[in-house]
Amino acid sequence: MTFDVVNKLAFAITAALCLVLLFFPAPIYWLFSIDASASADFIARRAAMLFAGFSVLALVTSDTESDEVRQVVSLAFAVSMAGLMILGLFELFRGVAGLGIMLAVAVEAFFAFYYIRFWRD
Repeated sequence: MTFDVVNKLAFAITAALCLVLLFFPAPIYWLFSIDASASADFIARRAAMLFAGFSVLALVTSDTESDEVRQVVSLAFAVSMAGLMILGLFELFRGVAGLGIMLAVAVEAFFAFYYIRFWRD
């Protein structure tokens, strides 16, 4: 996998998450086995904006030739994805999220792995 390919995958997934969380978060609630509420909708919309930022960052930097830009982007994505992965597992073990969170954890692990590799190279 190349930086360009991983960034374009990250763009596609984070852009899709942004749109789903912003306009139709119910599938996410169902997947993670969490209750829909005004508070959950509030957090979903705010998370959507974070994913919007990630999607723009991934798209704009996917074709960069700068090693420095790749390193910074890779570190930012690696830390974020590893953090989300750890939180997903923590919430699963606490019983707050259902087994559907493992789909997110798997995707986050994939991105954390590759972005750590890009950062180290």
